Amino acid sequence: MKRLLAIITASALFAGVLAAQTTPRVPRISQGAKVTQFVGLSEVSVSFHRPGVKGRVIWGNVVKYDEVWRAGANEPTLLTVSDEVTIGGKKLPAGTYRLVVFPAKTGDWTIVLNSEVKNWGSIYDPKYDTLKLAVKPEEGPHEEWMSFSFTDLTPTSAKLVLAWEKIRLALPLEFNTLARMQNSLGSWQLLASAANFSLQNNLYLAEAMDWADRAIALDKNPRTLQVKAELLAKSGKTKEAIALGEEAVKIAKAKDPKANTEGLEKLIAGWKGMK
Repeated sequence: MKRLLAIITASALFAGVLAAQTTPRVPRISQGAKVTQFVGLSEVSVSFHRPGVKGRVIWGNVVKYDEVWRAGANEPTLLTVSDEVTIGGKKLPAGTYRLVVFPAKTGDWTIVLNSEVKNWGSIYDPKYDTLKLAVKPEEGPHEEWMSFSFTDLTPTSAKLVLAWEKIRLALPLEFNTLARMQNSLGSWQLLASAANFSLQNNLYLAEAMDWADRAIALDKNPRTLQVKAELLAKSGKTKEAIALGEEAVKIAKAKDPKANTEGLEKLIAGWKGMK
């Protein structure tokens, strides 16, 4: 009897799994999407569903003024940040947040980030509000299917832009890239790469000099010497830059007589012309 019950139970479970696998499905009218962007070393993403205009009057009709809008359709629109971010001057801890919008007929609209993320998209509880920001809507080209995108990217910042119909809402995002870099540096290769990153982006130059020195202390690599020489030249210390650049050329040639140092030698010649 027990064996029979076990067989019946197993058969029922298998039938349930099979039914779940073969249940007919159709595409959603507002299809799901996800956009992701790295800003420096920090990751930010938005998961959302894209409603269409489809000839309708959107603002004040499909989306009511002064009422909560889920910034999409279906499930809640979710913003996820891997590190603390500053949005319009306000700090938001790392995590996942529901993003909702309160449109206004005139003046600024309100964007809210809310820590409750499990309820259905239209179910919003203000007691979980984490950050509120007033954003001025701007007009742009017609956007049939609502979208999120990242613009104005730098090593420390970006704009997250919501676009639908002819309305654009831009959220300014700023990350502490310097802190993330400092927490991840250890080997001479990483230190040298960080110094070069700062040199190429004209960013954190004082810290870059320290990173270059630390890298050189671990390994007197010609490439790292060149990075420090370029940092010295950028700070106006051309005499020191020339000396260090020439040392880098000498070390590179000693390691490999066929080493390509033409680029560095051109830099050195240019620095000498500045004296």
